Amino acid sequence: MYEYQAPDGEVYGPYEEEQLLEFVKGSRMNGNSLVRKHGEEEEWTPLSQVEDLSYICREAAAQETPVLSAAPTHAAQFTTVDGEIEKPGKVTAIAVNTLVGGILALLLGIGGIFGYFLFVIGTIGIGICFFPIILFPIYSLVLGVMALIKGIQLLGSDPIPAFETAKTTSVMQIVNIICGDGINLTLGILNLVFLNDPEVKEWVRSQGGTIR
Repeated sequence: MYEYQAPDGEVYGPYEEEQLLEFVKGSRMNGNSLVRKHGEEEEWTPLSQVEDLSYICREAAAQETPVLSAAPTHAAQFTTVDGEIEKPGKVTAIAVNTLVGGILALLLGIGGIFGYFLFVIGTIGIGICFFPIILFPIYSLVLGVMALIKGIQLLGSDPIPAFETAKTTSVMQIVNIICGDGINLTLGILNLVFLNDPEVKEWVRSQGGTIR
């Protein structure tokens, strides 16, 4: 009998091989799902790499009609025909949110800096006394550049390194509320929620990365 470790770290089982086969057929598990023999403290191994269970992936691929069965209480992961986890829509949403947030923060930063210098000129230099104010639009400008780069990386051909540090950018988006940027506040919160989603974490892990 075997135990199964879900993407969120929860352990389910034990299950017979026939049950694991039904889970895979029903897209509740796949070749990348981590399993180990029940009662043994061995390392978790992808299902497809366990010699005694490798036939399960082959049989499931040959099965045209999915078999529905009771399964662990975590979100199902959909797989492609070659057994790889299909990219969740939330992954694209994170990239778009980051890119859009970067554009907005950049425009806000440029506008804030330009407005400050107009203020200084309009007050015949007296506005220079309020110099610390310019730090806010400068922060927004820096965020804009970083988020733009991050968004482009997330939409690129090798997005995994960017996903591993995407939480930092999301937190910076939230902090930009100090500049009155409510949109980035919302986008940052959404990204943090998506980055903590088990489906997103499992997809990143299946690509060889880990969200920190």
